[in-house]
Amino acid sequence: ERCTYHDDDHLLFIDLFGVSLQNSEDIDWFSRSLDHILQPITKNKGPVDIIASYDGFDLRSGLEESYANALKDLEQRHYKSVKRYSGSAFRQSLLRKKSSIEPWNANVMFRSFDENSNGVVSPEELLRGVRKSFGLRLKQGELDALCKEEITLRNFSEVITKCLSD
Repeated sequence: ERCTYHDDDHLLFIDLFGVSLQNSEDIDWFSRSLDHILQPITKNKGPVDIIASYDGFDLRSGLEESYANALKDLEQRHYKSVKRYSGSAFRQSLLRKKSSIEPWNANVMFRSFDENSNGVVSPEELLRGVRKSFGLRLKQGELDALCKEEITLRNFSEVITKCLSD
């Protein structure tokens, strides 16, 4: 759920929003979990390119060296390259990758977001649609800002573009 692998490009997106590492046991758990995800990917195709979002990530003060050491070990065994972002830079990178993989048609996407087929995408439908289509979790403030006016086919492309670029 937090990791999206693109086999064609051998690229792994990692979203660390909400991850909170408060002690060395948390760092060990995090490292083991990521290693568990990376092992089958790198076993078959070698080291992988990583794009990681640190937006909403929390590392307790004093644990920086332990965390860096855990990452260094993972990087040496599994990473070909790594780019770390926070906030909108990660979304923009993810959007560029998704749009190059899956060209989207606003009419088709609007119909998939408009679950009850009433011609309006509700805030809840937008939340679910963005999560399903782009793998992004909107925060309540972001959702409120995007849904200031009713979302119809007329303004849908603008709302999606704003959602993915903020």
